[in-house]
Amino acid sequence: MSRTRHLSLLTELVNLPTAPFCESRVVEFIRRFIARRPALKFSADRFGNLLVRYNPGRNARLQGRPILFAAHMDHPGFCATKMLDDRHVHADWRGWVMGSYFTNERVQFFTNGRWVPGKIVDVIRQKPISAEQRRAVASARSFGAEAPPAAVIVRVVKPVKPGSPGMWAIRDAVVRGHQLRARMCDDIAGLAGILCMLDELCRGKSRVPCMAFFTRAEEVGFAGALAAVEAKTVPRNAIVVAVECSKAIAGVALGDGPVLRVGDRASVFTPAATAYCQVVAEELAAKDKSFRYQRKLMDGGTCESTAYCHYGYDATGICLPLGNYHNMDTERRKIGPEYIDVRDFENLVKWFVALAASPAKLKFDGSHPGLSKRLDALLKQHRPRLLRTAAQVSGM
Repeated sequence: MSRTRHLSLLTELVNLPTAPFCESRVVEFIRRFIARRPALKFSADRFGNLLVRYNPGRNARLQGRPILFAAHMDHPGFCATKMLDDRHVHADWRGWVMGSYFTNERVQFFTNGRWVPGKIVDVIRQKPISAEQRRAVASARSFGAEAPPAAVIVRVVKPVKPGSPGMWAIRDAVVRGHQLRARMCDDIAGLAGILCMLDELCRGKSRVPCMAFFTRAEEVGFAGALAAVEAKTVPRNAIVVAVECSKAIAGVALGDGPVLRVGDRASVFTPAATAYCQVVAEELAAKDKSFRYQRKLMDGGTCESTAYCHYGYDATGICLPLGNYHNMDTERRKIGPEYIDVRDFENLVKWFVALAASPAKLKFDGSHPGLSKRLDALLKQHRPRLLRTAAQVSGM
């Protein structure tokens, strides 16, 4: 694998503009990526979600259920709605960032192929806020924060076209040591990991087919994923591995590897699907001494895996530990760049390639041969001693 090639793709992607319902530049990137690789085919559902299939053709060998890697194409951000005069734009806010971070903050809108800088001069509060936002506020009370605004007024240097995505005024991505800092990582770095995996499959001419799924508007509440479930865009027999950049919490360290996410704030994911990912990770670690991963209940937020599981899919999650979640630098109490460890990203790609090459032998009853083999071996090892000592323990 080429670390240079992977970092190039990653940095190009995280520099793109995107926001919920304004993902066109990311969609264009994915379309160009697929067009250069004949083994990849894609389709879009009527909601704009993208389903990508890696099909090696006649050499295809799928001996288990297909794996589908899922990521979303948006990041919390603004969408310009109208110019109030030649220097002030009204923009909706979409996603979750604590309301105290907006005052006088600098932003930029991507319009007509260029960034237009500006500064927030007024915020329009949400009244009333939703139940989901109330829960988010409750979880953020330690920071003394309120709900994000419904919209903002931004003074810009020149007119902005309605529909243009807006993001915080943070410079393009930089890599310092092992850390990549960017105006966004969530979830575009996860998406980049999937594209790097697909590139490796195409270059290595893997004989195992797999799928990738890229959703829209996750940051407003899984909008694209929920619509896709309703439309049956995601094949029912697929094992869904949803990919995220998740807030680093206690016990999870950047640089210690991507995290097998056994659950989130709302639910625990399919145990057999999680076990499958762990078995593959352990096999990879035995062969590659540089590979590292972590396993944790990442309850700093809720991700699309919860939605897939709720509607009957076998799903789990893998994430990159993330600093400055949703651009909130909680130490400085200011907007700042998100950051990840590039070693975690490289191990994410390795893990994805290994998963794609190892079709899941999961059955719909939730059993898993890798885990079953281990448990059967333990029973075989300890059953005789249990029988020999049963009478002694029970006093018979």
